[in-house]
Amino acid sequence: MTLPKISRAEYIAIERRIAILRGEDAQATQELADATNNGAETWHDNAAFDAAKDKKNIATLSLARLDMLHEQAKIIEPTENPKKVDIGTCVRYLDVDTGQEHEICLAGDAAWLMGENWASVQAPLGKALYNAKVGDTKVFASPAGDKELTVIAISHSAVE
Repeated sequence: MTLPKISRAEYIAIERRIAILRGEDAQATQELADATNNGAETWHDNAAFDAAKDKKNIATLSLARLDMLHEQAKIIEPTENPKKVDIGTCVRYLDVDTGQEHEICLAGDAAWLMGENWASVQAPLGKALYNAKVGDTKVFASPAGDKELTVIAISHSAVE
């Protein structure tokens, strides 16, 4: 079995999301109890019960997924001055066609928890930049067509 790989920032984001979900789970449990005690005579006529049950199920499933990821993931710790693009690094690159510079940080298996300046190493942009070194030019297959990207700088991502 291959362990999921995440950055330190992703690990912290998972911990934050778990804390939020635990609160939502506790609230859903209370709403479920209230709906059971204050609802209609039969459970199948109780919309509040159904809503609380759905909320509880979503929180429980999300918690299970995040708990597993939190416990099993391998945290990738890039060096202080990384030489190649990896999970947990930020890369500044030049779009050769437009001359514009961009910066993106690469995330692992919890990329969906990160902000807009993060890309998964499994996404097309992340795949194109992964393992690149400063000065490398990579081809990125974007929806608008192939783009050449030249790596300008690589840094360790900030942990928030």
